[in-house]
Amino acid sequence: MEADIHTLYESDFYRILDFKCRCVDCRTSKPEYGESFCISFVRKGNFLFNVFRQSLDSYTGCVLITKPGYEHTVTHVHTVPDECTIIEFKLSFFQELIEQYGSLNFFRDNDLHSTLIKTNTETEFLHFTIMRLILMHSAGKLEIDNLVMEVVSKVLSNITDYKPDFRINMRLKKNHLITIERAKEYIAHHYADDISLYEIAGFANVSVFHFSRIFKTFTAASPHQYLLSTRLKNAELLLRNSSMPVADIAFSSGFNSIEHFTASFSQKYKTPPAGFRSRNGFSFLPA
Repeated sequence: MEADIHTLYESDFYRILDFKCRCVDCRTSKPEYGESFCISFVRKGNFLFNVFRQSLDSYTGCVLITKPGYEHTVTHVHTVPDECTIIEFKLSFFQELIEQYGSLNFFRDNDLHSTLIKTNTETEFLHFTIMRLILMHSAGKLEIDNLVMEVVSKVLSNITDYKPDFRINMRLKKNHLITIERAKEYIAHHYADDISLYEIAGFANVSVFHFSRIFKTFTAASPHQYLLSTRLKNAELLLRNSSMPVADIAFSSGFNSIEHFTASFSQKYKTPPAGFRSRNGFSFLPA
């Protein structure tokens, strides 16, 4: 396969790769052999990951999970070259993973070589945060390791038998994959701002009248729900991993009042922000 693959970050038990395909026509690659356990976030484009008896339809909002020791091919079905973030784990870690998650049917069934799951807003924001920290060189090893381990936990806890989403057909992907990719990009970079539906739709180059419906089809959330979940996940990470006061966390995450932040956080996490921090983070710091 014609692709540019660069190592963005390497830890003791994994490395993070930036994969950018250079194919511009619809064709199937030669068979390739996977030697590592990988979790891959699809950022752009659309491709079919063909393995054994399955053809996994991969596009933005999907995470591809591949076991080591199997062969696959890739069919390109979109004019936009594919881009992925690949978290490739060392074999020693895969053995530890089997000890923890070996009861999952995905690991027990030798006919399941790979699978695909749809992400939720939280998992997508974890991916965005990891990429941002790596590219900005603004985090230590332990912080990035913790985020990667949370990705592992969330992805493996959501593994189910792969079922394609027939609502997202070829025509919809051809016309609006770029719409959704751009909308997610805008929200990821501007979640702390007071952004409007018109702004997001405008950045995504689509009519505001059609944007909400298209966005919910791809993400299973309205733009407002997606934005709120992004803000809450950012606040959760700051409560667990920073010394910022709760009020500063609220405003830096995009909430316009402490009351709104506390109510939204409490509804999702079943505890107020200060209580969450006392159990999960910097309990010795003032609220």
